[in-house]
Amino acid sequence: MTQTPEFGRRLIVTVDAKGYGSSDEPSQREIQEAIPALLDRSADHSGLHRQDWDISSTGDGEIAVLPMTTEEPRLLDDYVREVSYGLRRHNHNRTETGRLRLRMAIHHGSAVSSPSGYYGNGIVTASRVLDSDALRGVLSDSGADLVVAVTAPVYQDVVAQGHARLRPEDFRLVSVRNKEFDEPVWVHVPGTGSGTTGTRTPGTFAGDPGQDPTGQPDGEKAAARDTAPEPAQRATPAVRNEFHGSVDAPNGVFGVRYY
Repeated sequence: MTQTPEFGRRLIVTVDAKGYGSSDEPSQREIQEAIPALLDRSADHSGLHRQDWDISSTGDGEIAVLPMTTEEPRLLDDYVREVSYGLRRHNHNRTETGRLRLRMAIHHGSAVSSPSGYYGNGIVTASRVLDSDALRGVLSDSGADLVVAVTAPVYQDVVAQGHARLRPEDFRLVSVRNKEFDEPVWVHVPGTGSGTTGTRTPGTFAGDPGQDPTGQPDGEKAAARDTAPEPAQRATPAVRNEFHGSVDAPNGVFGVRYY
């Protein structure tokens, strides 16, 4: 009798390295060795147990299905922070071409176990987000070592509800279009204080940080926002302080006001 596959909703974390395919073989080997070592340390420092994760290596990254008992806030706050810190240490004094830069996608969805691993819509979703042009663009434009995308179930249930130290304004909502996948995701760039990168990719912007977490802004407002000219940059102000006679201001505070 055929055994019914074990269905479950699980946390799924996917990771991929930038530039692996264009690297030479020694560099590819170094990347393959560096990623699991870095992620192992990051999980250990976060109080997570990667030995309990079901991990499938992709060569330049991995797909991990986490136990149902995994605390999502710890994954978002501690693990992401440790991975970012580990990358900074790994890349210290490395040339630009030698840096290890990662994309990470975190999703909560269906993962069905089988003798050969896991399959299901949750696995597909996490993979589509990781491999999307939108996430690749954020990593490239930001110059960061790490960018993290979370899907709607994770953002709405953990971030938007205040269960994590990361706040809604630490994320930028983008639209991910990859094959048949077309969904909003929230992107965070550790170390910047937000998901913004200072640039905008046409067609990928889907909303502002802190908006309604459904990510469905009014169409006319969205169109006006995308077509509106960027605000003019203020010229550097000329500042002149004039003091006539003696000034005794040991606790004085001086500032600049723009008009």
